[in-house]
Amino acid sequence: MTDASVVCILCGAGGPFRPRGAKDGYGIEECPACGLVQLVPTPTPETLRALYEEESYFGGEGSGYSQYESQEAEYLATFREDVRRIAEFVPTGRILEVGCGYGYFLKAALDAGYDAYGVDLSPSAVKFADERYPGRVYCGLVEEIPEIQAEKYDVIFASHLIEHVTDPAAFLRTAGGLLNPGGLIVMVTPNIGSLLSRVSGSRWVSFKIPEHVSYYDHKTITELLHRTDFQVTAIDSAYQYYALPFVTSRVRELLHPASRLIPPFERTRLFRDRRIRVTSGSMRVIAALK
Repeated sequence: MTDASVVCILCGAGGPFRPRGAKDGYGIEECPACGLVQLVPTPTPETLRALYEEESYFGGEGSGYSQYESQEAEYLATFREDVRRIAEFVPTGRILEVGCGYGYFLKAALDAGYDAYGVDLSPSAVKFADERYPGRVYCGLVEEIPEIQAEKYDVIFASHLIEHVTDPAAFLRTAGGLLNPGGLIVMVTPNIGSLLSRVSGSRWVSFKIPEHVSYYDHKTITELLHRTDFQVTAIDSAYQYYALPFVTSRVRELLHPASRLIPPFERTRLFRDRRIRVTSGSMRVIAALK
């Protein structure tokens, strides 16, 4: 049964919503007014922040990013693609990454000549990144950090962040206030309209509960940006680099139990160190401040 008291975090319409599934005690439901898919009930910001501040969030068993440190090379390859795409619009300047984790995107941006800074809610991640890039990484929400508020940026980059935010319009208005005139917001987020999402169903890798509170497609992310004074410039399919054994482990989870019939070829010497570029069913959205 859907919850008639729920409110859409994009358009503000009330429930009941259309059920799309359920996982880990939450409904996955679609707003009939705008089409946004979100968790019901919506986790509170306090619940989510406590999750990110846990020491185990980066690297713990079953955590949000359980193999984050060991996948540094793959993340760097992925973020270099993001930096190359950003350079097509803003070839130089100051970049702020919101949700910087261990600072892998910062490295890619700094290596490309940008003046890059980052913020994250995870104290352990910020400590890791600050040791590598001292004076460039801060812990907390953007609006809590005076050093961030005192500057203006040419680009704000947020990879796999907007789906975690319970008030996305407020986040984007805050971001807009930090941008120089004509500045860009660049976001990567799961696309619930993607082929991978439709094929995977309830086993879609991006159904990470409860931290992913909302799921956008081209239409809903464009509507969100329009409501917050941004103009969408481009929406691309986003790709990620992974070690082949990691990808095959995810495929086996998706195909279980039939996957038991597939020989573990990825463990052989020929394939175990191979890195491949794959889609995770995400999109990269580039939007300019109006």
